[in-house]
Amino acid sequence: MQLLSTAQVAELKGCSLQYVQKCIKDGKIKASIKENAANNRTEYAIAISDLPEKLQIRWENQQRNKLGLEPVPVPAKATPKPDPRQITLQDLTGEQRKDVALWCKIIVEWQAARENKAVQFGGKCKVDEMYCAAVKFRYPDINISPDILYRKYKAYKAGDINGMVDHRGGHNKGKTCIPEYMLDAFYSFYLHDNELPISRCYELLKVWVRDWYPEAVADIPSERTFRRKAEALPFAVVMYMRKGDKAFHDSCLPYIDRLYDGIEANDVWIADNHTFDFFTEGEDGKKHRLYLTAFTDAKSGMMVGWNLTENPSSDSTLLALRHGILRCGVPKSIYVDNGSEFLVSDIGGRGHRRKKNWNKDPLPPTILDFLGVEMHNAIVRNAKAKPIERTFCTFKNHFSRAIETFCGGTVVEQKESLKWILKHGKIPTDIQIKAALDLFIDGDYNVSPYGGKEQRLKGKRRIDVWNESIKNTEFRMAAEANLDMLLRRVSRPQKISRNGVFVRIAGEKLWYYGQETILHIGEQVYVRYDPANPTSVRIYSMSDDKYLWTWQLADDLMVDYLTDNKDDIANAERVIRENKRVIKQFAQGIHDAVDPDKQIDIFASMVRKGIEGEKDFRIEKPKKFTPVFTEEELEKRPELSSIQEVTIIMDRINAAAEQKMKG
Repeated sequence: MQLLSTAQVAELKGCSLQYVQKCIKDGKIKASIKENAANNRTEYAIAISDLPEKLQIRWENQQRNKLGLEPVPVPAKATPKPDPRQITLQDLTGEQRKDVALWCKIIVEWQAARENKAVQFGGKCKVDEMYCAAVKFRYPDINISPDILYRKYKAYKAGDINGMVDHRGGHNKGKTCIPEYMLDAFYSFYLHDNELPISRCYELLKVWVRDWYPEAVADIPSERTFRRKAEALPFAVVMYMRKGDKAFHDSCLPYIDRLYDGIEANDVWIADNHTFDFFTEGEDGKKHRLYLTAFTDAKSGMMVGWNLTENPSSDSTLLALRHGILRCGVPKSIYVDNGSEFLVSDIGGRGHRRKKNWNKDPLPPTILDFLGVEMHNAIVRNAKAKPIERTFCTFKNHFSRAIETFCGGTVVEQKESLKWILKHGKIPTDIQIKAALDLFIDGDYNVSPYGGKEQRLKGKRRIDVWNESIKNTEFRMAAEANLDMLLRRVSRPQKISRNGVFVRIAGEKLWYYGQETILHIGEQVYVRYDPANPTSVRIYSMSDDKYLWTWQLADDLMVDYLTDNKDDIANAERVIRENKRVIKQFAQGIHDAVDPDKQIDIFASMVRKGIEGEKDFRIEKPKKFTPVFTEEELEKRPELSSIQEVTIIMDRINAAAEQKMKG
């Protein structure tokens, strides 16, 4: 195989060496790379067979010329005209196929009119003119004349599909008259999260062009031109840049299709809260909207447990879970979102809300740990994570819309008569709604057709799917007595205070007190309580998770600030006196533990200890000291100022003192 260098190819083409090298880099000329041992540089080698036929013949003639041979004749360039009849319907666009079908219909009708009405209108040429006028009236946008009819008829008889298509406007398809810098500026206005309309973007573009390119103001294309460019942008790009990352993720990115074949009933319960779109009346006579906390079985779609509440909270979550366990057994796992009512430290843990310094103090096992239930959290900001939201859509359409006080989720859905009904109509109470909801869930929703993705279960009811699936798995059931214990909430670690311990239920701080409280102030404990029955709590030690006491609600210590009821004050004072009596008894017991004849006299003990300690009391004085004189002495005796240090011989002083005492 003959190889040429880039210089030889440049000579053949009659161009520069740099142009040949650029063509090789751009892939227009195929070449191989070889090392040049002489100068240790990389060179290109081009095979003659990879060159165009014209260059191959030119190279061949150069070689033949060197040998004195006749040159090879250059073949004439053949440009065969493609047969338009080879175009098929598959090569056309949808609009072009519609044009072909319309022209075929027009030609058939035209030929029939020429045969049937030629005599009536005085010849076929008159029929052609009358028919063209009729077609223009029926199809105002179509361009038709007798000459066009004849051309279309010729193509129709020859089977020339290309001749049946209107090619006007196709020569510049994909091209634009908008300068690139204008289009970029328009996109910067349009593809912004402020979501400006196209008309406003066009106005701002004109202002921008006047500021930076005043000479091009007269050449700004029309708004319709820019509108077509905006409409041609990819939908995903528009969603990401105008709507944001979440809208782009929810509407454009592929999603994970969860498979339900590998799970059974009670394997996964999905939890969520739903705000009912209607008003009810509470026990206090105030109007409000209720919330539903619900658990749905992932396999069957059946709602297993629920709780109606005025405010979504962790207590409502626990009550709904308790309701579901009493009805359908203990699930293997629950699937919740990242709401604060689900991610609670004592129920299942903080999940994604957990902080590095959270729970520095050790906490007892969570409620789900006691039940052997795993908790899984949905990905943050993932709209497709919880299919239970489709269930709530059914609740809205089938249950909420049946209530007279239906207000809808938006102002658009709100009915006009709502204001009058709230003022003059009969508003349902919370108790009525609770009874109706229980009937709707078990009597309507749970016995409705299965709406999941498993085709083999289509046609069955949700309850039938659950009953069939639960036979294939282990059914775990908890007795109501044990469940009351297992589902007790756990408070954060706290120290027993003078008022006992407290828990927060529905935002209220409730105190609990017992006879043992006064004797254990300052001890670290935690509290288990049942939000459905807050009359008592169980106290556990922090060190070994040991049950200590059961304390009752200290309602006697909670008195209104401006109370006129003397009994309230009397009850609180009675509790205070009882605690004081307990401490007195405890102190008296300590005092009485010592024998009466050995009662401790603190003053006498102090004196005796002083006498015993005085024997060991002795002040040691140094042998050298610095004398200190008053100013008067220094004035009378100036020689004293020169004395800096005096040495005392204590033995002689002591001996002299003893001799003096004897004499």
